[in-house]
Amino acid sequence: MPSPQTPDQEPAPPDHASLFKSGDYVSLFQPDADHNPFRIPYGQKRDALLNLIGGNDLAVLDVGGGPGRISIPLSGQHRVTLCDLSLDMLKVARSGGGDKLGLCVADACTLPFAAASFDCVLCVDVLPHVRQPQLLMSELYRVLRPGGRLLIDSANAMPLWTLAYPRYVGRNPVRWIQTWLAGGVLPEWRSRVSHSRRGQFMALLTTSGFRVRRTIPFGPRICPKWHLALAER
Repeated sequence: MPSPQTPDQEPAPPDHASLFKSGDYVSLFQPDADHNPFRIPYGQKRDALLNLIGGNDLAVLDVGGGPGRISIPLSGQHRVTLCDLSLDMLKVARSGGGDKLGLCVADACTLPFAAASFDCVLCVDVLPHVRQPQLLMSELYRVLRPGGRLLIDSANAMPLWTLAYPRYVGRNPVRWIQTWLAGGVLPEWRSRVSHSRRGQFMALLTTSGFRVRRTIPFGPRICPKWHLALAER
């Protein structure tokens, strides 16, 4: 496993990432909580990721993996490095991780790892928060070995999926209009989040040098909430 910096060494993130770096986001990001309208598809996506990786004793990097809800179970059979902007998130992961889970405070767009360090890279629930996606993709490509696999998802900018999750938006009709115009992004998150249409997501992957092998939708069948891509370097 690569030797990352310890969770006690924090880099200075860009200003827009202050929320994701702070401990406040630990309470905001609760994908498995009963009150989360996306709890079921979040769980389905996690299960799919764990099944897709397969193999044994791979060097796996989980970029922006937060509290380790994917990294911790993966570390039972792989050498996993979990990196995130938030030291508080990593402290949550540290409490549940074992000897094969390494932790690193890092910005996804400036990863502190050598080229071709990992057999598999995960980047889940991260892309919508990144303001310079090409920089992110360049870093993911750089640290992945030739022939290695990338598992990455994108939130869908076609907002029809919001109809399946009315609690996500609420009852205010103006708020619904604002959310639809922003591609499914709530008004209070528009400065921090951007969604992509499936074609845009595929183009980002291919222009970054990845070969897309498979995509899996999560959420409503007609208009998914997320698209998960399995790609190769």
